Amino acid sequence: MFGAPCPETVPVYYIVTLHTLAIVSIPINMIGFYLVWYQSPKLRGYKYCLCYLQLASFLTECHMSLICPGYYFFPIIAGYNTGFEIISSHLSMTIYVFIFAFEIPSALLCFIFRHNAAENISRVKPRKLYLEKIMLVLAHIFPFASAFAMWKSGLPDQLKRDYVKDNWPQCLEWLKLNAFEVYDYKLNPWLAVVGIGAVLFVFLVYTYGLTLGLHTMTILQKHQRSMSRQTYQMHKTALFSLIMQSLIPGALIVIPLGVCMFVVVTGAVGLQELATDTMFLVGSHSMCQCIVMISSNAKYRRLLKEKARAFFGFVLN
Repeated sequence: MFGAPCPETVPVYYIVTLHTLAIVSIPINMIGFYLVWYQSPKLRGYKYCLCYLQLASFLTECHMSLICPGYYFFPIIAGYNTGFEIISSHLSMTIYVFIFAFEIPSALLCFIFRHNAAENISRVKPRKLYLEKIMLVLAHIFPFASAFAMWKSGLPDQLKRDYVKDNWPQCLEWLKLNAFEVYDYKLNPWLAVVGIGAVLFVFLVYTYGLTLGLHTMTILQKHQRSMSRQTYQMHKTALFSLIMQSLIPGALIVIPLGVCMFVVVTGAVGLQELATDTMFLVGSHSMCQCIVMISSNAKYRRLLKEKARAFFGFVLN
């Protein structure tokens, strides 16, 4: 017997949409990598930071939309791995959390690099970066800590059967499938550690990162007269692009997770499909991040226009 929030089958449109997003995202990300790596000689060390940020989000997106797309059954914290079943769903979820979490240190590294680059304009003797180094170390510990907590949040098979039977008997048929996984923060508090820890740490890091961004802008404005117009514009454009790369794609992650959390907390069974479909937004955040990076950089826009004209000119002739 099937019933909400566990449908009889995974809707076809769900998998098709995620795969379509991945197919569109891959070439856009490849263009982004090409522009940063080969067409940004003045970025020097900063291009490694940008590639790190883009790689973390790209791998996250590939995992959730192409390799192991999950279909979720909110408000029950459960899901079905519709992708490759060479590993268990629980291990797939752990890897997903691990990769996803690297978007935090990669973004922080970019903000620190931009802040230090701006400070070097006005400071003869470089200051010691104790706070920045501590935050970077903590940020890089975060993915490992999150993955460890996620791995520990798994439930024994018998406990899963009892939980589903007592609370969601309409989902018992799904429990027969190896690719189905269920969690509960009351039965295993490690899941709460993942959720609460992630929210608190992400808030801390992003607050610190945006504070660095605002301070960087203050430094640039204060020393604008001592810089050439080209240098000032380069720093300003890079900072603006980075902030947009964090805020706009970040909204594609925060809003869906907020909707899913609302459904879980309120037990709104009727919103299961809506909450699950918000994963389309999460599955496009890397593509959006890349588009924002390209569109906010005049040089990248000019290069793409030139390449497009050359390509279509070659095809038409």
